[in-house]
Order: sequence, then structure tokens, then C-alpha cells
Amino acid sequence: MADYGNLRERAIPLLSGISSHVVAFSFRGRGLSSTPQSGYDLTDHLTDIETIVKHCELQKYCVLGFSRGASYALGWSIQNQHNMQGLILVDQPPIHRSLTAETVQMWCEIVYLQVPILNFIRSEALEGLGNDAKEVDFSPQLSQIQLPVTLFVGKNKESVIPSNISDETLQLYTQSFPSCQVVDFLQSGHMIPDEEEDKYIAEVNLFIKKISKLL
Repeated sequence: MADYGNLRERAIPLLSGISSHVVAFSFRGRGLSSTPQSGYDLTDHLTDIETIVKHCELQKYCVLGFSRGASYALGWSIQNQHNMQGLILVDQPPIHRSLTAETVQMWCEIVYLQVPILNFIRSEALEGLGNDAKEVDFSPQLSQIQLPVTLFVGKNKESVIPSNISDETLQLYTQSFPSCQVVDFLQSGHMIPDEEEDKYIAEVNLFIKKISKLL
């Protein structure tokens, strides 16, 4: 199951490059999903994941979370690892962040690769995040996750959007997870799926193959 930066449509290159069964979806306020006026806290997004898992009757699955989606993946994994096989986190600290009004406005104005961010997530959803999202630090709970975990880290400090993983955060992850593999992306900052697409897909495939051997 892939949570790809909150938007299913952006996961198409990854979906095309993986032979395993993959489920990708857009969270509320993104893609073709509905856009409620409220309900954008962590718990609400975990409800979205729960709906997908139950509808697709997923068993022994892996979860991939990119960017803010990694916080949803962590929140879900802490509560539901009994039915999972592995977790991939892509360049994000273990924190579900709240958004200030200034941050919401900044996000509304972002243009990435000549495409406005509002093409990916609606302004109502960003405002909902600003109103509803409460900060949650998962650091104390990381050691509860007894799954194989792979962490993708962007290492190119010259990237337009630099990595979100500091040395301290990297150390926290590696010390907290009993089984943590770190994969460095030397040509990428935060936007690993775009900046090193081929390696990104290859590393996801490698992780899935490794997990499959444990079944």
C-alpha cells in the first residue's frame, strides 16, 4: 500500500515499475477524493487508510509513506503492525506537524516543477490541515514498531527542496527501530521520487523482494 505524498496520481511511475500488487490512494482533499470542510487531523487520515485496508481486504502488506504521508504511515503502523510485513519511510522526520496560517498560505502559493501545488491538493484541504492538524511526535513510540523498516534519505544539499532528515533524526530512526535499513539518494533532496525515480523504484522493489522471502 503506497501513500505517495497524499496523491495517488503521482504514484503512477512507481505503480508501473512494481510487479507486486499495489494499492495507492489519494487522501481527503487530494486527487479525486472528496473534500470535507473539516476532519484533517491525524486520526481522520488514519480513518482513510483503515477504509482502504478493509475495502481491499489487505493482509500482510507493506506501507510506504512519502513526505507528510510518512507521518500517516507511522501513525498507522504503530497501531496496526500485527497485520503488516514492512514499512518504507521516505525522507520525513517522525512527526505529524501542525500548520500555521502562514505555512498554509505558503503552501497555497508553491509552484513545483511549473505546476501549482493546488493541482495536487485543494486549498480547502490545506486550510483544513491548518485548522485541524495537531502536532504529534512519534519518537517515543518508534521502538514499538517491530517490522522491517527502510528509510530513504536525500543527501544532495544543493537540491531546490533539501532533505527533511537531519543527522539527529537519522540517528533517532536507526537507534529506535530494531531492523532499520537506510538507503541514501545522493542526487536527491526531499523529492526523491522525482529526482531519482529509477533508483527509487528499484529500492522499493528490493524491499518488497526481501519481505517476500520472510512470508
